[in-house]
Amino acid sequence: MKLLRSCRPILTLLLVAACERAKQPAPADSEHAAVAAASDTSASAASNSNWDESAGPVLLVAGESPASASVVVPDAAQIGTTLAAIPHPADVTLFGRGGTVQRAEIPTLDDSGDCTVASLDAAPPPRPWNVGFIGGVVSPIGMDSAESLSHADSAMLVAGVTRLASALPNDSAGRFAGLPFVVHAVWRFSIPNGNQVVVGNLARQINQEATPLQERTLLVAERTAADTTLTLGYSERAYGTEDSVESFEVLFAAVLGSSKTPALVVSRDYGDSIAYGLLERGDDGHWRARWSSTQRHC
Repeated sequence: MKLLRSCRPILTLLLVAACERAKQPAPADSEHAAVAAASDTSASAASNSNWDESAGPVLLVAGESPASASVVVPDAAQIGTTLAAIPHPADVTLFGRGGTVQRAEIPTLDDSGDCTVASLDAAPPPRPWNVGFIGGVVSPIGMDSAESLSHADSAMLVAGVTRLASALPNDSAGRFAGLPFVVHAVWRFSIPNGNQVVVGNLARQINQEATPLQERTLLVAERTAADTTLTLGYSERAYGTEDSVESFEVLFAAVLGSSKTPALVVSRDYGDSIAYGLLERGDDGHWRARWSSTQRHC
């Protein structure tokens, strides 16, 4: 399965974001350091053995149709053992990014290595969904896109994520410094403590004739009811050519387990392969990469 490499840019909001950037003074060095320190960019530190078992034994990702699912086993070294332990048939729960919930059944699961695909049985047939789980304690959180909000709310979110992205360190060569951001997607949702979480997906590009270069940024930020200023909690940034640069997409938000840990499922598309990751929020308010799958060439 291959996800779209980018979402439709929020073009109507970019002009507003640009105006907001122009109005804001450049952050002081101390402010820049505080923002950078709040982020956790070490996604590579997560491994396929750190899966949160509260979400069940496997991650299901929507396939080419709503009635098919890619089966992602958290620990690639245990594919056969994990699939053999799943009941036949297996009851599954399918979730949409907006918080929709559906039930279905997987009659059988065969070990097909990294590219196991399962057919789903349900009456009526499954409608579009993003991720699914077999068992587990997963409570979905509906996400609102910036495009579904009022113009004022959308503009505020776009300006906020653009400000945070601008404060992150640039590539070591400084090639993207000062270039404008294109905001591909902004999502927001609320977590049990009452904070609002905002997820931004942004890009910048150097339009070189031979090999255009791109920078992709994923960030997670929060704000409280008392303070609407976004505070950065996590970021990832990738650089590369337009055809090969890693791109990000947030698929699902939920709270996991009896501890109600806020979590995000994200995809990382490398052009010729794709991987999935689980981000979780710690008690300190920072989001961290809990788990990352191996790259799947399917």
